[in-house]
Amino acid sequence: MAPIWSRQPFKAIYIAFALLVKVPVLLLLSLRFLFPTFRPIPNLTFRITLFARLVREYILFQAQTRHNEKSAVEASQSKAKDRFAKAQTGDATLYTDVLEATQVIKPAEVGGLWYPGPPPLSEDLQDEKVVLHFPGGAFVIACGIDLNGRMFSPFVLKELKADRFFLAQYRVAEGPSTRFPAALQDLVTFYHYILSLGYKPCNVLVSGDSAAGNLAVGLVRYLEQTAVLPLPAGAMLWSPWTHVTKTAGQDYLKETNVYADILAPEILQWGVDAYLPETGLSKDILPYVSPLHHPFHTSVPFFIHSGKAEGFCDTIRVFAREMSAVEGNRVRHHETDLAPHNSAFSHLATGLTAAIRRAFEDAQEFFDEQA
Repeated sequence: MAPIWSRQPFKAIYIAFALLVKVPVLLLLSLRFLFPTFRPIPNLTFRITLFARLVREYILFQAQTRHNEKSAVEASQSKAKDRFAKAQTGDATLYTDVLEATQVIKPAEVGGLWYPGPPPLSEDLQDEKVVLHFPGGAFVIACGIDLNGRMFSPFVLKELKADRFFLAQYRVAEGPSTRFPAALQDLVTFYHYILSLGYKPCNVLVSGDSAAGNLAVGLVRYLEQTAVLPLPAGAMLWSPWTHVTKTAGQDYLKETNVYADILAPEILQWGVDAYLPETGLSKDILPYVSPLHHPFHTSVPFFIHSGKAEGFCDTIRVFAREMSAVEGNRVRHHETDLAPHNSAFSHLATGLTAAIRRAFEDAQEFFDEQA
């Protein structure tokens, strides 16, 4: 059931409460954070600590008011003009097994943004390298805005030496028709779209952050199991949400660094309540929803990034070890000191730009070794 604050006039009351009460509290906290002893992790900088707390409060606001940012993404896509592109659904044979369409959940047209610009239709793209990235958002918040793309794409275009970057916004969970497997259907649609333009699979990297890191794992698992499309050259996971349970909010509170990170447990609980299938988690679906403890063999090399100051750090380490333990898998896990969740998108605010650049350089070195 949605919180009372997600409906008017209670939403307005919550906003007023935040402005009148939470803002002064945050100002007092900022004074406390000047002293390392009073920080959730004493060796974190004041800048990172304050940033994480401010973002956490905004994420809590999103969860309590069910503010999913879809309108912001749509406005951003509209302003992007020719950099915005739509991906049409493919043939029904692309969506089989756990992704098979039902009367309620069907593949749909989805869109995204190109960086630095769209590929010229008149050119042969077989030698171009492209990174197809899916933004996080706990399955319920749309994060495919141009600002996020501009934060991430410079690393992709320079450190990863890619020619293009595509920020692909899948459907977020907001009703029966967008529960699992809707988002994964969209990932297949986007990947098929990239290949249909003329890109060779060996020149395509798929990438995802947070909940979309989870989805990117699901995409590779699906392609391995069904062979409906050729496999990409590699996969990058940035702070992936690998341990997804029906009680995600409570489970998150048991993790390391919870109170120092940007995520609020309420956003994770909203995510699973909206995303998990109403019919329950069968043994076939569970690995797609929660990849932790469900490793699989893949010929696709995985680069996994996490921050040592994020709440998901322990589960990401375990997932990376489990995938590495499967014979034939190629996995590199890169951890960034002092980094909170999804630091690749907040490097300017946290002062971690150089550290994130090193992570991308490590990713490029790793994929070069696999070529």
